[in-house]
Amino acid sequence: MTIGIGVSLGCLYFATRGTDWAQVGAVLGQTRPGWVVAVLVVSLVTVYVRAQRWRVLLRPLGKVPLYPAISATAIGFGATAVLPFRLGELLRPALLARRVGVSMSAALSSVVLERLFDILLVISCFLGVSLVHELPVTLRRGAQVLGVLTVAAMVTLFIAQRHRVAAGLVAQRLLGGLPAGVARRLGPVVASFLEGLGGLGDGKALLLVLAYSVCLWGIIQLTFMFSFLALDIQVPLLAASLTTLVIIAAAVFVPQAPGFVGTWQAGCVLALGLFEVPPETALGYSVLTWILQMTVNVGLAGVFLAREDLSVGQLLRIGTPEVRAARAGVRR
Repeated sequence: MTIGIGVSLGCLYFATRGTDWAQVGAVLGQTRPGWVVAVLVVSLVTVYVRAQRWRVLLRPLGKVPLYPAISATAIGFGATAVLPFRLGELLRPALLARRVGVSMSAALSSVVLERLFDILLVISCFLGVSLVHELPVTLRRGAQVLGVLTVAAMVTLFIAQRHRVAAGLVAQRLLGGLPAGVARRLGPVVASFLEGLGGLGDGKALLLVLAYSVCLWGIIQLTFMFSFLALDIQVPLLAASLTTLVIIAAAVFVPQAPGFVGTWQAGCVLALGLFEVPPETALGYSVLTWILQMTVNVGLAGVFLAREDLSVGQLLRIGTPEVRAARAGVRR
């Protein structure tokens, strides 16, 4: 947590040093409300697409109704926006387990698969951008390393799904090196996690997940494009929105304080600097896009928490044995 706060503060300094805040206010003062509404609407659509993609990955565990998937997705992403350690990624499958009775650990494996597909799509966007615009060498190298690691992780999960018994034996050996209490709690979690990889054995389902992923990131790209239009920033819309998406996705991947504070702003300033956008305009853009995304994520989470009759305190106390074991694994 301390490292994350330090990273966020460093990024915030990078994004705001020497800023003329009056000029930033002037940039935000010319915001076009119609395009802001468009950003909010498109952002809401991403929650629906994420939930539908998740349902496809969950098919091996049973048919999951749409509403519980949307509710868990909205609350999970809202929690990720404000809680440290990306705990929202654990809360999503825990909430779904609470509503429809699927195994939390098995559902967690589908979340891992989602993240891998997301990384692959972002890297694909990065490669597309690099063909038409020169990007920093450090970003290119980082994308190459991340791409290799992601493919390796995907291949490992494919092998584990195809050879589940052997994967279970390997997991047992690895758990054997942990304290007995931790191993005893994590054993069922790992077994259930492997069970949740069943979606990797369905080729049609994987193609559908890929299609949803392409649709999702295309819609996310629209939120950045519409934000340029909201502030009337004169840039090549497709190239600039894709570049901003890629750099922000990389920025929010690093350890940081809750809320993406600092990393989001630094990502926007860095991306728009490639298109010679003035720093105050870039910072204004970062403020607008951050506020809109936080409004959607936290606001929608609040709506579904109210519909689920859950308080924030109850949400944080979700305490099935699997969640506690998973949290113990994260802390280690």
